[in-house]
Amino acid sequence: MILVMNDEDDFDDDDQYPWEDVEAARKNPRLQREHPLADGHRAYLPAAKVCPQCQTPAGQLSWFYFESPSETWEHLCGRAGWMTVCDRCHLQVDFFLEVLN
Repeated sequence: MILVMNDEDDFDDDDQYPWEDVEAARKNPRLQREHPLADGHRAYLPAAKVCPQCQTPAGQLSWFYFESPSETWEHLCGRAGWMTVCDRCHLQVDFFLEVLN
């Protein structure tokens, strides 16, 4: 199952993941090594959106694999998938859900 959340889906600040979790996943070398950027682009770049605030094209946004913290998996609400972030606007633009428990 692939869930795409973007600006057309009313994905507002309340729906975004906590930034501390986003940054932890983004800076996790093991996680990023296991999910090469080329895989994310190949699977989702055609569906990815521009930043709704500054209009930065999807291919120029920051792409990384997101995995929610271990406690979310323990409570059966874990999520993982590709995320795009506009660093200029500090905005989570897209999340392409690949794993859900």
